[in-house]
Amino acid sequence: MRNWTASFRAISKYSMVQKRFYRKSLIIIVLAICFPTFIVGSGVKWIGTKQLENSVLFARDHQVAQSAQRVDDYLSYLEKAATQWAFNPEFGVKLKSLETSYDYEFIRSVYTNLLLLKESNPLIADVYIYLDRPGIVLSDSNGTITLHEQDQTRFHELLSNRQSAFWSPSYSTINKSSGKAMLTLAYQLPAESAEPFGVLLVYLKSNQVSQMLNGLNLDENGATFLFNEAGEHIGSSNETPKSSQQQQDLAHLVKSRGEAKGSFIYEYVGATYSVSFTSFKRLGQQWTYVTMDSLDKLNSPVIAASHFVYLIGLAGLLFGIITAIIVSRKLYQPILVLMKMFKTNANTSKETADEIEFISEQWRRLNIESRTLEQRLQMQLPTMKEGFLIQLLQGHFRASDNSELEERMQLFGWETDDMGFAVLGIQLHGSTRSKGRFQKGDQELISFASVNITEEILKDSFLNGEIINFHDLTISVLLSCPQYYQADERRDEIYRLADQLAGMIHRFIQMDVTVCISKLVSSVVEIPQAWEEVSRIVRYRDLNESKQVINAEDYLSQGKDSIRYPFAAESDILQAIHNVNEEESKSALRKFCSELKANTTKEYLFQQGMLQLYGNLQFGFLKAGYNPFETASFNVQEELAQLTDSAEITSFFYQRVIHPYIQKMKQDSEKQDLRLKRAIERIVETIHDKYDSDLSLDLFADEHNLTSLTLSKAFKKTMGINFIIYLTDVRIRKSKELLLETDYKINDIAEMVGYQPTYFNRIFKKNEGITPSQYRESTLISGVGKI
Repeated sequence: MRNWTASFRAISKYSMVQKRFYRKSLIIIVLAICFPTFIVGSGVKWIGTKQLENSVLFARDHQVAQSAQRVDDYLSYLEKAATQWAFNPEFGVKLKSLETSYDYEFIRSVYTNLLLLKESNPLIADVYIYLDRPGIVLSDSNGTITLHEQDQTRFHELLSNRQSAFWSPSYSTINKSSGKAMLTLAYQLPAESAEPFGVLLVYLKSNQVSQMLNGLNLDENGATFLFNEAGEHIGSSNETPKSSQQQQDLAHLVKSRGEAKGSFIYEYVGATYSVSFTSFKRLGQQWTYVTMDSLDKLNSPVIAASHFVYLIGLAGLLFGIITAIIVSRKLYQPILVLMKMFKTNANTSKETADEIEFISEQWRRLNIESRTLEQRLQMQLPTMKEGFLIQLLQGHFRASDNSELEERMQLFGWETDDMGFAVLGIQLHGSTRSKGRFQKGDQELISFASVNITEEILKDSFLNGEIINFHDLTISVLLSCPQYYQADERRDEIYRLADQLAGMIHRFIQMDVTVCISKLVSSVVEIPQAWEEVSRIVRYRDLNESKQVINAEDYLSQGKDSIRYPFAAESDILQAIHNVNEEESKSALRKFCSELKANTTKEYLFQQGMLQLYGNLQFGFLKAGYNPFETASFNVQEELAQLTDSAEITSFFYQRVIHPYIQKMKQDSEKQDLRLKRAIERIVETIHDKYDSDLSLDLFADEHNLTSLTLSKAFKKTMGINFIIYLTDVRIRKSKELLLETDYKINDIAEMVGYQPTYFNRIFKKNEGITPSQYRESTLISGVGKI
């Protein structure tokens, strides 16, 4: 309660503008919560019903066209059938003669034809022939009927119709008072005569016409009906009195539109209907096919949804008012927060009734304190400057535009207007060969000493420079030079400075030094590209030079250097590795590196040669069935590309590539010997058991998952003779036993030991010096009998 009171008291201190803003904010919040709900509710109702109505109209147009075509085709078929009967000779001039009443055979034929016409179509209820002169009607069911005067007058009017064939929407049968009116098709007799004397009347069943029109409506409130161009009702699927009046009004409305087909929404006694209609011609008259369907049931879910949204809107209005009151209290919270932030024991007594004035005063005090902090920040600028320049060189500000970067450089004391820029890259190589002055892990100390030397040399140059130490034997110098200096003068000064840096650093550090000069760039945003050039062209250094300067403007010419790859030395390495000899492989690797370095003086070519050797060794390892990635990481190539000293590259290559493979081969060799010994034992056993089968070295190699060459060497090493000699020896010994102990034929014995007869004779003679037959005969002569 106290918080609410304090809030209202605080609000009461506002000016009128602030109070008006508060009221506007309250109204906006209420509208923001409730207005969308009202829009959504109205939209759901209006858009939903309209879309539904349009969808129904679109769908009904197609359905109505198809149904109307179906009715049109059905009636056309009926007209064609009745026309054929109207042209029947028996319905011709012979009927005009009064004597026909005594020709019973003719009358019976007429009745038969009327019956056939009646039964030819399920729509036909009855068929009459009206003869005007006698004033009679012929019917298959009632025979010959003499007409009353009123019926005769009514039927006589049919002869005065201008068309010989026509439809009558509602024509009664014999007695007008008791006869039922039906849709009737009339043909004047004789057909196509200028003076007709009778009429053929085909009455259609009203219920069948209704069924023909039924089936297209969505509910019981809908209807489908036909009317002609005079507005006369022809037939309907719904014949209730209420529906008949509605159909009559709708027929006048459709007729008044003057269109052949169309769709519209029709309101009748508080209900909404979808109306679709189309027209077609029947015997010179235009008939209109109309269907109407109630949309109230289809729209009821949409209307219910909109009412639900309205209810939600009312609930949202109440909720919005409550929320707006709560939010209005929260509007003052930022000022309260600022007041609490600025309140301290020292300034509590200075607090005024005007919160804005108090906040402004405290803000001024904070500005003074921020200036003090800014002065202290100046002391940290060197470190911040170095961090910024490192990020600039490495391209971390590629998304920033040139003006943005110039502004940041100006904050660090750089002049960027009408200035050109260049980057010097200083790379030190071979810390392991620095004559004992530095240890392997002294990169930080070496870099620090090189930075000090660079600073001293920059003092004597008219170029402004900033040194960036990457602490990995790499130093960058960002130079700026006014554009009013001549280009040649700037290039000469930069080259002089680079040459002096290379000489002095090499003299004092006693290490190989390469200084790379980038192209001059005219904007800050191009500085990362200049550093990329420096990083790229350092690979073109001469391995035999202890100090050198490389200029980016002519570094492309470095790419024309040739390389002679020491293939013989590579073969020696592969052979030493294959022999599992570490000392020989190490010696061969040193020889390879020495020859490669002698044949190519450029660092990038030396690295490419070592990478080529790495790829070839990997290929050789894979061919030998060894996975080179089991012990070596996937970034060996990246690590190899980062090394710049040939001795370091040689040592790295042996330790990371060759040595792990040799160790693996030694382990695999021990396992392979045991595996081969067991395989040979099984093969020998198989030879003795299945010598008569088709045995081969390739078959056994596939069975034991070995190469033929490996298996052959292992067999000879274990058994003392090669595979084929051993197999032949077993088969020959078995054949000798069969020759001595059995009476089998020579050809049978050949097949029993796994040979073709012709080949058996040759191989036996080759091994024993005589043929199998001679061997058997000689043993028999010597007295060796069968066992």
